[in-house]
Amino acid sequence: MNLGKENETLEFKLSLSQLDKGLKSLSAMLNRGGKGTVYFGVDDDGEVKGLSIGKKTLLDIRNRVTDLIEPKIISNIEEIFDESGNAYIKISAQGFDIPYSCDGRYYIRNVSADEHIPNEILRKMLASGDADIIRQISSDRQDLSFSGLCSMLIQNDVHAADTPEFHFNYGLLNRDRKFNMMAYLLSDQNEIMIKVVRFTGLDKSEMSERTEYGAQCLLISVNQVLQYFKVIDTMKVDLSEGQRREIPLFLYEAFREAWINACLHNSWAEKVPPSVHIFDNRIEIVSYGGLPYGLSQEGFYRGTSVPVNKGLLTVFMATHFAEQTGHGVPIIVSSYGKEAFSFEDGMVKVTLGFAYEPDSVTARKFKEKAREKLTKNQNDVLVFLKENPHSSLQEAANALSLSLAGVKKIMAKLQTLEFITRIGSKKDGYWLVK
Repeated sequence: MNLGKENETLEFKLSLSQLDKGLKSLSAMLNRGGKGTVYFGVDDDGEVKGLSIGKKTLLDIRNRVTDLIEPKIISNIEEIFDESGNAYIKISAQGFDIPYSCDGRYYIRNVSADEHIPNEILRKMLASGDADIIRQISSDRQDLSFSGLCSMLIQNDVHAADTPEFHFNYGLLNRDRKFNMMAYLLSDQNEIMIKVVRFTGLDKSEMSERTEYGAQCLLISVNQVLQYFKVIDTMKVDLSEGQRREIPLFLYEAFREAWINACLHNSWAEKVPPSVHIFDNRIEIVSYGGLPYGLSQEGFYRGTSVPVNKGLLTVFMATHFAEQTGHGVPIIVSSYGKEAFSFEDGMVKVTLGFAYEPDSVTARKFKEKAREKLTKNQNDVLVFLKENPHSSLQEAANALSLSLAGVKKIMAKLQTLEFITRIGSKKDGYWLVK
């Protein structure tokens, strides 16, 4: 029996002593065209010669496939008999998560030969391979809906309806036709929370405010973060040079590019979202996963575009959040320098310094100095009301052994300094200590 000639998708090996070489050929064929078949017990001319197959032979082959080929593949391993009763083995596989390696080395099929992949070709394969992990991982939830996503698309003049065709066209299904991780991120059921955290001072020792965005389509949360920072990007008027000049607290365009890049290049497979931290003198945008494989820091600074989550990029482009022009990083570098970026512990951090001290920081520092000048009685009243916000002034006076008139005088002073505010009515309200 003759099986034909070896080619870019077909390889023959006479015995299982050549198993590793056969698997090398299989990985090379996958790298060439996404599929391949290797027969064992067949000579170079395609004639079936047969071989001895034991009870554990097929299992041993499957284990060897698992050991040698990366990324993992699902192979079909069969024991076949020709018309003369000769037994031979067929191993076939399909895969598009290129490049595949065999025992740590990379090969590509050239006619019927397996050749080492040159480094420059390997880099291109890494950049163009179907390694969009979040499109391959099945979502833990399959009861997903996409009203938020459809609404965002419609707002950008893209016809969208939550239908099976829509799910397929926007890459929301994996190869098993199940909703993938990208679908979960873009769904109404997405529970991943994006955090914007404000700290007091220059480090993380004291958190003053935390705002969370989530329980909705990722695009909506991304946009809400952008709107938050558009509001806090205040303007300072400078007249020192005789002309009116408005100076923004930070360059919003640079923040927008940094934030969109953080969302697009984040390693979402672990469900750890990017975050934004605000300090007295800067903003830090943090994403997880590091630089894309094969992209140097210099290439990164030049704006070389190697999207990690290609499916997300498509959706971000459709909603005008992103463009595949690679201009985002150069914008940040031109305004803040390369030192704005740091790469450590699998994270990319972008630091945008403030052009001046925010009014909120100035007000806080003023209040801190004023607090230091409070008398003992004034401070005692402040502490008491913080612990007992619903207390009356008479109750405060009794607890602190002070006169009611004295407490009223102290309260007037504390309100003038904006240390306390009355919330609600005199009868049913409470004291808010700031």
